[in-house]
Amino acid sequence: MTDIVSSILGPLAEKLASSAVEEIQLVCGVKDDQEKLKNTLEMIQEVLADAEQKQTKNEAVRRWLSKLKDFCYDAEDVLDEFEAVALWRRARSTERSTLRRKVRYLSSWPSNSIFQFKMAHKMKELRKRLDGINEEKTQFNLLSNVQEKTIVPRRETHSFVPASNVIGRDEEKERIIKLLIRSDDGGAGKIAVIPILGMGGTGKTTLAKLVYNDDSVNEHFDHKVWLSMPVEFEVKKTIRDIIESLGDKENSDRLEKLQERLRDLVKDKKCLFVMDDVWEMRREDWVGLRDLLGGVSEGSKVIVTSRIKSIAEIMGTVPPLHLANLSEEESLTLFVKCAFDQGQEQNHPDLMVIAKEIVGKCGGNPLAVKTLGCLLYSQKKNRGNWERVRDSETWQLPNDTLTSLRISYDLMPSYLKRCFAYCSIFLKNQEFFNLDLIQLWISNGFIQSGGNNQELEEIGRQYLEELWSRSFFDVVMEDYPFLSFRMHDLIHELAISVAQTESSNMKVRAQDISPTTRHVSFPDPPLLPKDEVSRCLSKLSGVRTIFLSERGSSGEFFLERCISRFKHLRVLWLEESSFDQLPSSIGGLKHLRCLSLRCNFNIKKLPKSICELRNLQCLDLVGCTELEELPADMKNMISLRVLWINTKQQRLPESGIGCLTSLRWLSIGGCDNLEALFDDIQSLTSLRKLLITFCPKLASLPQGIKNLKALEDLWIVDCENLRLPEGESNEPSSMSRLLSIRFKGLPELVSFPGWLEGSTSTLERIRIEDCPNLSELPEWLQNCSSLRELEIKKCPGLTSLPQGIKNLKALEDLWIEDCDSLRLPEGESNEASSMSRLQTIRFKGLPELVSFPGWLEGSASTLQKIRIEDCPKLSELPEWLQNCSSLRRKVEIKECPGLTSIPDGVRRIATLTELRIIDCEGIEQGSDVEEEDNSE
Repeated sequence: MTDIVSSILGPLAEKLASSAVEEIQLVCGVKDDQEKLKNTLEMIQEVLADAEQKQTKNEAVRRWLSKLKDFCYDAEDVLDEFEAVALWRRARSTERSTLRRKVRYLSSWPSNSIFQFKMAHKMKELRKRLDGINEEKTQFNLLSNVQEKTIVPRRETHSFVPASNVIGRDEEKERIIKLLIRSDDGGAGKIAVIPILGMGGTGKTTLAKLVYNDDSVNEHFDHKVWLSMPVEFEVKKTIRDIIESLGDKENSDRLEKLQERLRDLVKDKKCLFVMDDVWEMRREDWVGLRDLLGGVSEGSKVIVTSRIKSIAEIMGTVPPLHLANLSEEESLTLFVKCAFDQGQEQNHPDLMVIAKEIVGKCGGNPLAVKTLGCLLYSQKKNRGNWERVRDSETWQLPNDTLTSLRISYDLMPSYLKRCFAYCSIFLKNQEFFNLDLIQLWISNGFIQSGGNNQELEEIGRQYLEELWSRSFFDVVMEDYPFLSFRMHDLIHELAISVAQTESSNMKVRAQDISPTTRHVSFPDPPLLPKDEVSRCLSKLSGVRTIFLSERGSSGEFFLERCISRFKHLRVLWLEESSFDQLPSSIGGLKHLRCLSLRCNFNIKKLPKSICELRNLQCLDLVGCTELEELPADMKNMISLRVLWINTKQQRLPESGIGCLTSLRWLSIGGCDNLEALFDDIQSLTSLRKLLITFCPKLASLPQGIKNLKALEDLWIVDCENLRLPEGESNEPSSMSRLLSIRFKGLPELVSFPGWLEGSTSTLERIRIEDCPNLSELPEWLQNCSSLRELEIKKCPGLTSLPQGIKNLKALEDLWIEDCDSLRLPEGESNEASSMSRLQTIRFKGLPELVSFPGWLEGSASTLQKIRIEDCPKLSELPEWLQNCSSLRRKVEIKECPGLTSIPDGVRRIATLTELRIIDCEGIEQGSDVEEEDNSE
């Protein structure tokens, strides 16, 4: 973790110069120390890039960076103390109503002579310590202002692979060959590009080799070129590599000459180019190279393999092939091939039982399967060794295996490295949520505002998306705004490797925990003896994160120890804990940013002292079903940005939550007794997300809800007695920044309130479900120029949609389900206003649907997925369906007995992998589509 010191040092320098810190330091008389610290930090920052590069070969430099990192953490803790006092002053001063009281108060604030002396001493110690670190650096001859760069070995690949060595990629191989051999190009005369995406080790290169060496591919193309791409893309080098691969040479180093030679070589030739392992590609560089290849014959193709989603977006002309993991059967076949000599597995039935369990832990990743298979081949078929590998929480993988994955890490910017390494606190195969991870990053100071007024949560979302784009995370569940992820076991191993002593999971490292560990996870304390837990805790002092998932009686003991020992905690995550009360000493954790009591079914009250946590940014009380009431002084928690509440209260009081003007996210859920919210809700001027769920007695919302002008997401779910406040559409106070609306389980909803109309230009998602009395959608729906998703389900009272729905040109996903009385608006197929970006159509349970409306034809070139189910009167599919060249995965038609045929051309769409016709008795027997009688 010494390679991310720069991502810690920058924020520290900013904090040192903050107005809050300067205010208190001035009172404490440490202004000179502050200035000297700032100047010394600037000097060290100038040589930091050179130090981070030299540490790979110089152990002394690595130790120096480690010392600097520890200093940064300690300095952050001291500066946080200044900020905590500044927050205290701010909160208390707002409580004073007269100038006289304020003056009297400010003269008696906690920063008395003892506090001032203590803080002055700490600042002097920090200055001396940093002076020593700065002086020590002179022995390393570090250079100033060296440009930060990452040196990674080039992974050179070749095009040959024996087909007999490849397991489980036949389907993907045939799909790509089908795309290669079809005659169409990439549109507008451009060469077609087929991206293959996947994390390291999934077999992207192997699949590309299989395709490249196939006989039918050899016969189809005049020239084939395999390019092993460097980490940093260079147009000139790539052109020269292509020329040399074609058996030619160009002596000139001038780009113009190279381009001219390349054009001559490929002119009117049908070519296949494989660009393997692309890490970097700017749009302008790709456009330049693509245009150079424009002189090739029609039908030429490019295959691109990459771990990075944005590469596919820049280069691809068809949807990328996301390489799936191997099945368990395929994984076992590959494992046996690596772990045994041919046929020898039959002599070891006991090891085969263990092999199946080991393979199950590999998650279908070919690299993991091969690595462990080869590792165990050398273990002389020793059952004990095999069992140790099976039962181990970490795999002692060979260096070259992690090196293959580490390239992805090394190429990250430093701010992402810190965020990724933090994920090592999760257990193997643990599912985690986007919103949780972002709050954990924010609470630990990993996310810094870029100075462009961008919300921290939005920056965190971008970080997470970038890690997912780089194939570090796999999406498990997606339900906007919620996403859940997992890391593959190999990626988890990488996270543990790069985190080093920064993070520790007690299920993995209970014995050898380092004193410098900052983030600790205790997944199951009952599995660890109390004395061992105490021994672990006694080694630590600077812990920032404590993760505890505990259901036993030892939780209260553990919690008391953590609170008393770790005064600089930023995160205290107590999910599924079982204690009855939170210790009042919790109020002493002045640095705490995130407190989660999620799913504690026993806790009834929170201590008053919790309201003293003025640095707290996230409080999660989801699932605290026995919590009788919220603390009365919540208004003092002035830094809260995220609040999830579950309470037995009938009413949320005034001058409580409504005073939390920093609040960005408010979720009120599972409140069985709640009848009314707080009337001062309009004071939440920074609120972005409002979720009200499972509140069966809630009858109304405050009128002020329509004044939440910063609101972006409004969710109201399963509130069976709720009536939304009415209002005119032209009210000046109407919301104007809403991005998404979700109404579900609202029997009293008859029509949309007019005050939502102010968001017609910003709305991107509308989801309506189980609103039986909803009789109409607003006419202004047709003016939602940014709407991308429209989902209407279980609304039996809805008879029609606005005629202007066909004008929703930005719409990508249209899902209409179980609307018994609904008739879709008609329209001609050649209407200029037809949709042109639609990707997904899902129609289910629509008894009145006879045929597709013509205005859907405008999406023929963009549609990727179609699913039609339980539409008994549907008698035909439109002819334009056979022109849907972007259809992928499958088209599914189910339980449509009136359907008698499908357009012939649908079966010939190259990108379509599956056409399923299920329980459609009217399909003519002459059709070559197999009818299935099983459900999905």
